[in-house]
Amino acid sequence: MTTLSGHLTEAQAQRLIEELLDPATDAGVAGHASSCLECQALVESFRLLDDALGRLQVPELPSDFTARVMTRIDEVERAAGRERRWAVGLAAAVVLVAGLGLVAAGASGLGHAVSSLSELLDPLGRSLRLGLSVLPGLLSALRLPLLLVTTALSLPLFYGLSRLMPAARTESI
Repeated sequence: MTTLSGHLTEAQAQRLIEELLDPATDAGVAGHASSCLECQALVESFRLLDDALGRLQVPELPSDFTARVMTRIDEVERAAGRERRWAVGLAAAVVLVAGLGLVAAGASGLGHAVSSLSELLDPLGRSLRLGLSVLPGLLSALRLPLLLVTTALSLPLFYGLSRLMPAARTESI
């Protein structure tokens, strides 16, 4: 069973004016509202709003409203279908042109392109192999300085991250 603590919530005030209070969850709401000026003002504001909304006239919908809405939905769905078909057609055209280009280039054209690419990447591969052969010795020699630098860089980072963490909550028994 939930009891009232503090002032009424907006939901409780709304249920009170609509006479929909639940005895299990809204125990004490009516009693509190009758004795608290702040809650009386909240309930009265909801009563006034309810009266004002009740006096509004609901406009009459046109007789073809549903048909127009359904027509608009169909138009939007057809447009989306056209866009999907256009995108699939464009992707198929790109694949077709790429395939025709490869066929037109033939084995000699493709071989030339692969050869040019391998000549371009060869110096990069040699540099990478050389760097990998030197790296273990370099890391071994610089192990302590690297440790100190990474520690010096990570401590402020960890401190900043710890400041972003919410404080630990302690529960009283």
